[in-house]
Amino acid sequence: MTLQPARGPLTGLRIVESTAFIAAPLATMSLTQLGAEVIRLDPAEGGLDYRRWPLAPSGASLYWTMLNRGKRSVTLDLRTPGGRQTAADMICDSDSGGGIFVTNLPTRDVLAPQALLERRPDAIVVTLDGSPDGISAIDYTVHAASGAAMMTGPEGHVGPVNNAVPFWDVIAGRTLAMGILAAELYRLRTGRGQHIALSLSDIAMETMANLGILAETEVTGAARARHGNWIYGSFGRDFATRCGRWFMVVAVTRKQWRALVTATGLEREMAALSDAHQADLDDEHTRSHLQDQIGAYLQTWAAGLDLSQIAACFEGTPVCWSPYRDTLQMLAEDTRASPANPMFVRQSHPGVQDVLTPRSPLRFSNHPDLAPGQAPTLDTAPKRNGT
Repeated sequence: MTLQPARGPLTGLRIVESTAFIAAPLATMSLTQLGAEVIRLDPAEGGLDYRRWPLAPSGASLYWTMLNRGKRSVTLDLRTPGGRQTAADMICDSDSGGGIFVTNLPTRDVLAPQALLERRPDAIVVTLDGSPDGISAIDYTVHAASGAAMMTGPEGHVGPVNNAVPFWDVIAGRTLAMGILAAELYRLRTGRGQHIALSLSDIAMETMANLGILAETEVTGAARARHGNWIYGSFGRDFATRCGRWFMVVAVTRKQWRALVTATGLEREMAALSDAHQADLDDEHTRSHLQDQIGAYLQTWAAGLDLSQIAACFEGTPVCWSPYRDTLQMLAEDTRASPANPMFVRQSHPGVQDVLTPRSPLRFSNHPDLAPGQAPTLDTAPKRNGT
């Protein structure tokens, strides 16, 4: 099944990109799902990530395929002066919706931000680098620098724990998309373009500051300790069931906490714990202080039940919980990762047959039929959306 791009809220916006890896391709793919036209500039052999794992049986990169859906590709060698000049001509043509260039690769001469802005003053040039000090960085080195890897993992664990999902890249991609739209709105109001620069490391440092973690470290003089799978400052943890499965349960609000106590039948135990400590368990900070005692009662309860029985206890209640699943279990058990979720359709791509492919997670009431987009083949002519 192949769905053609619908005319979304960004129809008429045209973006040229020279990108690789995650953040920058994700930014433009997010916009093409909303109707923007995105043209990739690719070397004839494919870019740095064109064969990156995981691979389909055909050898096609599932990674590259999913991050470049809905785009078109033009084969162009930007290593040559002629290729760079052709690219600059494409970026700076007279189209009112064009003049946008996104890259996380080195630029020079006619493709340098200032050169493009001199040629087309309303151009929007977006560049992503690793670090504002010029140091090379990718998600995993930024993760190492941010402190997050030393907060993650079991209590008492020695050494870093990386995240399997490169979420700094994902946040950077969405931030880039926001920056492009902000610059486009400014251009519509003023007729002026600009250069937007973003460093991946700044995404991590900003996030750690926004969550209060840097401020906490400054005022306490201590690093955030590891808490295993406990939710910091509230109540929530993983629990093991009789059948060998695990589930996560969280009680951040009073409503969630009371629902959890009722569903588990632990009213008497929680009342006794509250009396013994002269503490109000409706308060999330109190629950955090007494998490070990509360957790012991919940683990005893969970250990006597199979996951299906626990699901029955929580069904129809405000308890906030979820089973832990590997990716195969997710596909088998969770209808949100299936065509039952309107975000997904089964769609083929070049070299990849009928895989779950998501639309934009944004649901627009005026644009209900946005398609997920199909990955391009190299050297596709730069046609326009809707033609």
